[in-house]
Amino acid sequence: MVVLAALLLAACDQGTTKPNGSTSGPLDLMFQNKYAKAEAQLKDQISKHPNDARPLADYALLLNYETKQKAALDEAQQALKLAPHDGYVLTVLTRVEDWNNDVTAAAATGAQAVSAAPQSALARAFYGEALADTGKYSDAQTQLNKGASLAKSGSSYEQAEVERNWANYYRDRQQYPEALTHLKLAAGDQPNWVERLLELARFSIGRADLSGATTYLQRAASLSPDDAGIREQLGEVALFAQDYAVAKDAYTAALRLQPRSNLDLKILGDLAVALDHSTSTAIKDERAAIVDQPSDGEAGAYLVAVLRYLSGDEAQARQAAQSTVAPSAGSGYVDLDKAALDRQAAALAAVNHYRHLANLGPVGSSGIIHQSALAHAFYTFFNGNSSDLRDLGIHRETKSGLGYTGDNVLSRAEHFGYPIVSMAEVITHRSDPNGAVSDWIDSVYHRIPLLRTDLRELGYGDAYLGPLTVQVMDMSYRETTTGRVILYPAPDQTGVPVAFAGNEIPDPAPNAAYPIGYPTTATFDRNANVKITSSHFRDPAGTDLLGISLNPTAETENSWAFMANIPLKPSTTYTVELNGTVNGVAFHRTWKFTTVAAASPTPQVQQAG
Repeated sequence: MVVLAALLLAACDQGTTKPNGSTSGPLDLMFQNKYAKAEAQLKDQISKHPNDARPLADYALLLNYETKQKAALDEAQQALKLAPHDGYVLTVLTRVEDWNNDVTAAAATGAQAVSAAPQSALARAFYGEALADTGKYSDAQTQLNKGASLAKSGSSYEQAEVERNWANYYRDRQQYPEALTHLKLAAGDQPNWVERLLELARFSIGRADLSGATTYLQRAASLSPDDAGIREQLGEVALFAQDYAVAKDAYTAALRLQPRSNLDLKILGDLAVALDHSTSTAIKDERAAIVDQPSDGEAGAYLVAVLRYLSGDEAQARQAAQSTVAPSAGSGYVDLDKAALDRQAAALAAVNHYRHLANLGPVGSSGIIHQSALAHAFYTFFNGNSSDLRDLGIHRETKSGLGYTGDNVLSRAEHFGYPIVSMAEVITHRSDPNGAVSDWIDSVYHRIPLLRTDLRELGYGDAYLGPLTVQVMDMSYRETTTGRVILYPAPDQTGVPVAFAGNEIPDPAPNAAYPIGYPTTATFDRNANVKITSSHFRDPAGTDLLGISLNPTAETENSWAFMANIPLKPSTTYTVELNGTVNGVAFHRTWKFTTVAAASPTPQVQQAG
């Protein structure tokens, strides 16, 4: 049995009282794959001891491993309000911020955690993880080495987390054999905890080893026959591995353990289509999910999509859109079609915000293109079991696919009545329209279509169902010659991100050790003949930064791009100089931009009474 009592005491500072109740028991249950019992005990402790930060921090850690990251952050922040100097609370917050993709904040919190709890192996391990994720590899090594030394006399959990974060370090550096070795060592330290096998499965998915992922998932399933939450985690990882048979078994088992579960029913509805091609089962499951949770817009939208795109019953689809899902507060029904258009409006506003930064005019939206994008978003769900949708294949449809409306973005738009024009498409997997647009702007190949001078209007559609999420934006152009060069980050822009994590297909820097510097681009007229003769990316001292340059080609849509080999520094002004010819005429551009300020240290909140 893994006992964390010693760890918890080591992490405590002089200003923090001891927990009123033992928190090692619930975490022991988590390590025994009894997540539901662990959650019940922690909620009981939180209820009985509302001013005790430790159960809140433990609950945040549990939610973290359940991949409920937003909820985990909420609990960790509540714990911080109660105990702003507590080393363990800061340690957990470091991990939760990191897994919420706020790595800059995680690094700042991690520094506080090791200051408050210098003898905590876990604080060192989580801080090392955050440092590696921000590209500070030397500092990460220092913390992980200290963590490894401290963990020798610690718990198996501490030892496993040090190994797991060495794996994270090597994965960030793209040294994958070393990463796999350390993940296996972590699993050796805690061989009976399902999380260690899930980590190996996720790693295998990232390396396109889907058969390996399935092996780890099946081993994990044998460790957790009676915990619905674990079965749902297995199902989630199996979905991302595109092993829909394993996913169906996992969610079916979860539903047996918790009948009428909203999540299990709506995912099984999707699997009924993607795996079994049964629209009737999907309709039944989605309606049952909505009965369990009447305000579930995800299940409602999927039901509408099945009726509209698979059953071809527009009248039933319209009725379902207007009279199925209740608002979270108040009476009546949510208009799901209007909600989809509202999300398009949010995406459009985000695009126009970035176009304004780039000194470009706003663009409009098209209801027809919206229909095309929305249909394709659900097509990816209906056919999620198909290997044809992997990587760049996600932009294509096949006539044998469920819900087919056209081979590519142009033919799909024509199917819904849009005139023949030049079009492009970007796709990502985020939680909302703003996150999707930020993802595209912060990349290379996906930024360029949004910042073209000849972009006229766009359509946006998305789909969400538990862990499944996809956002599609289709863009229409009227190719013209403007003579403009669109620079991004724009001249004198401030608050520019410092790093690019490389989560883009195709990879613009396939040999880079991510994270690297935030991309700088210059986009020319699509049909211009552009030659770059020289380029410089300089820091405030005038030193040229080494990095990866991409010249204007068809693949870059006639754009130049540069990414420094390492992340940029916060609160720093960089100068970019670009020289070349456009249609035989010399051009020269020099501009500056300033990166975002470093994250402030975690705010010190007064101890609650």
